[in-house]
Amino acid sequence: MRFLLVLLIWIVFVGGLWLYVWQRDAYIERSRVTTRIDLKAEASFSLEVTPTFSIEKDPFALQSEENSEAPIELRLNGNDIALPYDQIEQGRVLRIDNISGVLVGHNELYVKASPPLAESSLNHGIRLVLLENDAVIADKTIWGSHGALVSGSTSFETGLSGEDHDH
Repeated sequence: MRFLLVLLIWIVFVGGLWLYVWQRDAYIERSRVTTRIDLKAEASFSLEVTPTFSIEKDPFALQSEENSEAPIELRLNGNDIALPYDQIEQGRVLRIDNISGVLVGHNELYVKASPPLAESSLNHGIRLVLLENDAVIADKTIWGSHGALVSGSTSFETGLSGEDHDH
């Protein structure tokens, strides 16, 4: 009698678990998978970069022949933005016109730069101003304290005025 009771309990537990997993997998197969379509924004975008320090290569970064790291890294939605490194100066606004890769909706701008070792006791920052048809849509200063690596990101939205969007 005990053997039949144990067998019945196993059938209920294992059978219930099997039924649950089968129903869950069947629901996943029936549900539709939606793909995200990234639409490029149609406006003209410009970026103004203003460092408060003279930018140097990071002396602590791993150096190798195939990885010649630039003194400043600037990315828009994960894609590199080409910068004229010879024109970057302390306190001078560097304007980059015709930025490509801006999407309709949510975007992210990332910057990473290394301040000089001689100025390691100071706080440093990089101001990023993004312009859409010469109107400011994002303005943020990324700070690094006491000579630390200045790195951070700022998010902004484009092309959402007057439209209904589901978040």
